[in-house]
Amino acid sequence: MDVRREDLGRMLRAWRMARDPRLIPDPVPLRGHRSYLTQLDMALALGVSERWYRALEKGEDRRYGAEMIAGIVRILGLADWQAAALYRGTGHRPPKHRTTASPAPALLDLMHQQRCVSYLADQAWDVVGANAVAARHCPWLMRADANVMIWAFSMEARYQLRDWERCWAGPLLDRLRLAWHRWPENRRLDEVVQAVRRLPGVERLWEAHLHQRHSLDGEVLPMFFPLVAPDPIGVRITTCAPFDDRSLRWVMIAAVDGSIRFP
Repeated sequence: MDVRREDLGRMLRAWRMARDPRLIPDPVPLRGHRSYLTQLDMALALGVSERWYRALEKGEDRRYGAEMIAGIVRILGLADWQAAALYRGTGHRPPKHRTTASPAPALLDLMHQQRCVSYLADQAWDVVGANAVAARHCPWLMRADANVMIWAFSMEARYQLRDWERCWAGPLLDRLRLAWHRWPENRRLDEVVQAVRRLPGVERLWEAHLHQRHSLDGEVLPMFFPLVAPDPIGVRITTCAPFDDRSLRWVMIAAVDGSIRFP
């Protein structure tokens, strides 16, 4: 067994044992009240077998995917130097540096308590946390490096966000454009804008929608949730931010019809 890989596995185990479960951004089905995460917790959160995750901590030389490593970095909230060691130690090049917002435990707890789609995103709309309802009905939120804007303008999103061009595209572009001008020093936000504008049909909309009279907040919008109803339902989006902190957005998507429940 490679000595360096074995040592990396020991470090990973220490990082896992030191991670407070209350700070986990994604829903993890924890059993009992513990102050640490188990290998099974990690495996369930990553969508891999416990044996496969355990092999990484044991230092076994296997082909661990970059997406799995990104998930570990996200779940454990690893610092840049820790993430770089884990990426390089498993044969991957570390991604470009990205400033990640760190939600307070109380905010994460509130997000997880919601019975509607509830998630947290940073200034560039990179997802930093999502509740169990969001994971079930918007599984894209749980992907490594999920970004709300990049997804919202993808062809995949246009199936779930019904009447996409009329109801969603303009207001979303308006938000993205205004944020881009408001925070010109945010390089990640600039990357997101460029990525969105390269998606099919978006550049035309970017040139046409210079300003929208309506925002998404409070509007009734059509959205399709196949596990909830056979047809699109009307939803309202509520966006909040911690007091005096514009680095985070807490977004909740709830059905307008109070009789509709998200299972």
